[in-house]
Amino acid sequence: MRTSRILPVFSLLAAQATSRSQQVPLSLSQPRDRIVDAELYTRIEDKFRALNVAGASLAIVWSEESRPVEYTTWGKRDEDGTSVTSDTIFNIASCSKAFLSASLGILMQDFADGKNTTLRDLLPEEWLLEDEWATEKADLRDLLSHRTGLPAHDLSYSPYDSPADVVTKVRHLRAANELRAQYEYTNLMYIVGAHIIFKYSGLDYRDFVAKRIFKPLGMSSSTLYPDEAAATGRLSQAWSPVSGRRIRFFMPEHSALLIAGAGGVQSTVQDMSYWIRTVLNRGVDPRTNETIIPKSTFELATSAISVLSETGNPFASIMGYGMGWIRFSYRGHDSLSHSGGAPGVGTRVEVYPDDGFGIVLLTNTAAQEGSRAIPPMIVDRVLGLASIYEQPEPMSPIRLATTNADLALERRSLEHLVGTYTNPGYGNFTLCSPLFSKRKACKAVVEDFATVDGPDHLPMHLVSLYAEWGRVWGTHLRLTPMSLEGASAEAYKVEVTTLYPRGYGKDSSPFEDPGDELVARLAFADDKDGEEGRVLGLGLFGVAQGESAKLRARKGGSTIREMADVWFEKVTDGHYGDEL
Repeated sequence: MRTSRILPVFSLLAAQATSRSQQVPLSLSQPRDRIVDAELYTRIEDKFRALNVAGASLAIVWSEESRPVEYTTWGKRDEDGTSVTSDTIFNIASCSKAFLSASLGILMQDFADGKNTTLRDLLPEEWLLEDEWATEKADLRDLLSHRTGLPAHDLSYSPYDSPADVVTKVRHLRAANELRAQYEYTNLMYIVGAHIIFKYSGLDYRDFVAKRIFKPLGMSSSTLYPDEAAATGRLSQAWSPVSGRRIRFFMPEHSALLIAGAGGVQSTVQDMSYWIRTVLNRGVDPRTNETIIPKSTFELATSAISVLSETGNPFASIMGYGMGWIRFSYRGHDSLSHSGGAPGVGTRVEVYPDDGFGIVLLTNTAAQEGSRAIPPMIVDRVLGLASIYEQPEPMSPIRLATTNADLALERRSLEHLVGTYTNPGYGNFTLCSPLFSKRKACKAVVEDFATVDGPDHLPMHLVSLYAEWGRVWGTHLRLTPMSLEGASAEAYKVEVTTLYPRGYGKDSSPFEDPGDELVARLAFADDKDGEEGRVLGLGLFGVAQGESAKLRARKGGSTIREMADVWFEKVTDGHYGDEL
């Protein structure tokens, strides 16, 4: 799914530098002036402005109780221009995952004692994966360290699904790797974790976190209920970094239970400072000496269980994922971290336990480059190190089919592509064409896209396919013919996007908030039955981060149907007459 979904943004934290700086020890017993002084404030503000970030809130937290938390804010929290403050409430996206792993440790006494119960034991009538071995052997450590073999599959659930629905869906979703073979990030397993807590505690996961974590820590502004956060009048609105426009909050109340475990926490930097101090104190609230996270759970959650990536950077070590935490060394300093991204959300939490400090950065815009670039500026300043800067490498664009010959070829085959496609784990969507779809519903979809595509897109608009598809991470799909090396004309770029054909907030002009991009390959019937050209279905590629194609090839796969990350069967045509 999109980089702005509830996946973490795993930055290198520093770019390649020409020379290694000498590490300078920091004495936290000697308070210094503000870390974010006027010069650093302006540098960060310039970065936010370049990234179209509307507002942000930062806390620098020290392990010393006597040293006050340093708060800094930038920008606005709403369309009226109300300034962000340290008590502005933000969604923290995937930084919520640490609360889920802590909750499971609190709940599951076996788990807290180091006995790692399998998912089959915990959910005997519900847990079933594509692979029999993974079904029988996957345990809580696998679930929360992203090594079940299941990739993201974020388009498989709708805003109205429940955690129990997701547990049922996973049996229909294709794996990208074998169990424990490779790290493969997925929100699905944290949704499953929330379901386990409900099943064994008798409490809604959201209420469990409030009772066992928020209340003991005094996190009075934190909640997993969006309506509660909104009722305070302090919940930030959300913005798109692409258009700079205000967008809908990605997690309305009816989606809150589904998203809670993977990214549902709403909090402030003030509240998060209590959380960070507890993490710095290894799960014990330093104010009350009460154990919030059981010791064995804390040790396991903050260990490097899955190898996440090799940075190739002399300033950052190999990264390992624990359970809701990433462990690595930055410029020789041990760190625990996690990032969060969703539409209108970009967050980062970093804790340096040996150095006795942590930071939390919350923004109301899904500009993940901000959560990569800003924390190193602050950490370098705290540690007294010379700053280093990250220059992101430009992405290689997907080449669209834009020549007259390409467009003519796509137009000839377009009529066969419209219709309804289905997958048992993903549900259905109907592809519509401006040229061939006559159904009223399709006409409405095409008209909505026309408001954002505009006249400059007209040549491509006539050979593109469109669908309305209500997902958590987007409202529509746009399929545009593309050329890939070694691919035929049956390859399409798939854009997951959110349309605002009537605008949003105070601005009623149409716009869209683009999301992830995938690739679709069409599969056609051959001529043995006289059905040459009939579309059998489409395969989605790019869902998995790992080498899923190798896994399916080892299992004997060769066709688009067998090799795709997700296979959609075509079940109806969509170019017939108007509906009644």
